[in-house]
Amino acid sequence: MFVSLCLLNAAFLSNESVANTQDNTACVFIALVLHYSMLASFTWFFIQALHMYLWLIRQNVTITNYVRKITVLGW
Repeated sequence: MFVSLCLLNAAFLSNESVANTQDNTACVFIALVLHYSMLASFTWFFIQALHMYLWLIRQNVTITNYVRKITVLGW
């Protein structure tokens, strides 16, 4: 989640300098990075909420390869 939020901040901070250029591909690339990092950060927030639900409410749930599965889902 930290990586996706750092990527979001880096893309957001470079957004103004890219918007002032005439290059359309750079603008499209920044838009893709912004959208992907927002989606990844929202997905990581959902995974954290699901993890807290499983930990607090359903305490005896065991999922094999749990970390691998949530990492693939998060990215």
